[in-house]
Amino acid sequence: MTNKFNTMTRTKTSLPFFASCMFAALCLNSVHSDKSDKASDMTALLNRLIRGYDKRLRPNFGGPPVRVTIGLWVLSIDSINVVDMDYKLDFFLRQLWNDPRLKHDWNETLALSNTMLDKIWVPDTYFENSKSSKFHKVTMVNKLLSISPDGGVHYNARVTVRANCPMDLRLFPFDKQQCDLNIESYGYNAENMQYQWENRTDKGVAVNEKLDDMPQYNLTGATTRRYFTVYYSGNWSRLSTSFSFTRRAGYFLIHIYAPCTLIVILSWISFCIPHDSTAARIALGITSVLTITTILNMLNTTMPKVSYVKAIDWYLIGSFLFVFGVLVEYTFVLYVVNVHNKRLKRIMIAHELEAAEEEHVNKRNLTNSTTKGNVSPKNHHNHDNSYGYDPLESYSAFYEKSKKPVTQLCERSKAKRRHSVSDIEHRPLTYPRTPQCSVKRSCANLIDPDCLDDYARIIFPICFILFNIIYWLHFKVL
Repeated sequence: MTNKFNTMTRTKTSLPFFASCMFAALCLNSVHSDKSDKASDMTALLNRLIRGYDKRLRPNFGGPPVRVTIGLWVLSIDSINVVDMDYKLDFFLRQLWNDPRLKHDWNETLALSNTMLDKIWVPDTYFENSKSSKFHKVTMVNKLLSISPDGGVHYNARVTVRANCPMDLRLFPFDKQQCDLNIESYGYNAENMQYQWENRTDKGVAVNEKLDDMPQYNLTGATTRRYFTVYYSGNWSRLSTSFSFTRRAGYFLIHIYAPCTLIVILSWISFCIPHDSTAARIALGITSVLTITTILNMLNTTMPKVSYVKAIDWYLIGSFLFVFGVLVEYTFVLYVVNVHNKRLKRIMIAHELEAAEEEHVNKRNLTNSTTKGNVSPKNHHNHDNSYGYDPLESYSAFYEKSKKPVTQLCERSKAKRRHSVSDIEHRPLTYPRTPQCSVKRSCANLIDPDCLDDYARIIFPICFILFNIIYWLHFKVL
C-alpha cells in the first residue's frame, strides 16, 4: 500500500511539470512560427517593392524635381596642407529623399542591407571641389539604408574627401582661412533634382568636439548656404559648407621668431670687439647672416611659391637686414680707419719733403755765405730726429682741427687711439693721393672711426625695438 501511495504521489507531482514543458514548447514553436512568417512577409514585401521598379528613372519622373536633404557629421579634419592648398575631411554623409514607388504597408521603418542600394535609385551626389574621395569598406562597406512607410529613403555613408582650399597667406602665421566643401549633382540639373540642408539648429553640419584639439588650427565655426550655379547645360543646385580656421602661431613663435631675435642680438657683440680684430668680427657677422638665411630657406621649403610677401617673411627680411647692417657698419669702420691712416702717411711724407727742401735751401745759403766769407750760424739747424719734426704731434693738431666736436661717448675711444697710433710709424709710406681723391674722401676724414661702434651699440638696439613694435602692432594687434 505504501509503494502504491508513493507511485501515485510522484505521478500527481510530475503532471504539472509535464504540462508546463508542453506549454513552453508550444509557445516557442509559436514564436518561431511568427518569426518565420514575419521574415517571409518581409521577403515578399521587398520582392513586391522591387517588382517593376526601374532604378534608371528618378522619383517623380516627368513631374516636380526630387528634393534631396543633406546632412553632415564631421568626424575629423586630418590635415590642412598649405603647400598643395587642400584639406582632408572625414565625415558621415546623410541623404534623405522621398520615392513614392517604395511606399509600403509595414508599420515601421525598414532597416535594409546596403546591397539593396544596387536595386533602387540613388542620387548621383559628388563633391565639386574634391581632389580625391573614397568610401570606407572595412570590415564591410560603410553604408546604411532604411525606408519608411511613406517612401522616405535614408541613405548614410562614411566618406573621406580631400578637397581644394585656396588660401591667402599674406598674414601667415597669423592668418585665418576658410575651406569650402561643395555638394552637387553630376547628372541632374535643377529642373530634375534640388538639394537642401537638414533643418536643424546646426544648419545641417554637426562637428565633432574633438576637432578643437587640432595641432596647428582652431576650428572657429562652420557656415552653410544653398544656391544655384550656371553651367553651359543649365542651372544646377549646389550646397556649400565653409569651415573657418584660425592658425595657432605658437610653433612659429618658438621655432622662427625667437631664434631670429636672438641671432640679431648676438650679432651686436661685434660692436664690443676692437675694430682691428677683423677675423672675429667678420666671422660673427657672416655666421649671423647665414643663420638667418638658413631659417628663411627652411621656411620657404614648407610653403607654396606665392608671389607676395608673407607676414613672417617681413620679420625674417628685417632680421636679415639688421645682421647685414652689422657687417656694413664694420666695413665702413675699416674704410674710415684706412682713410685716416693714409691721410697720416701723406702728412708725414709732405713734412719730410718740406724738411728736405729746407735742408737744401740751408745748404745753398751756407755755401753762398762761405764763398763771401760770411757764415751765419743763425741759419744752421740741427736736423736730428727728422729735423726736429714730430709727425704724430702734427697729425694730432691737424686732426683736432678737422673733425667735429665729439661727446663723452668717444673719450675712451680716443685713449685707445693714442696708444695705437704710434704703430703707423712702422708701416710703409705711400705717395700722396691726387687732389680729386682727397676731395672725395673729405667726409670720411671728419669721422672718428673709434666712435662708430659706440654709436652703433645704441642705434641698432633702438631701431630693432622700434621695428618689433611696428611689426607686432601691424600684424597682431591691428
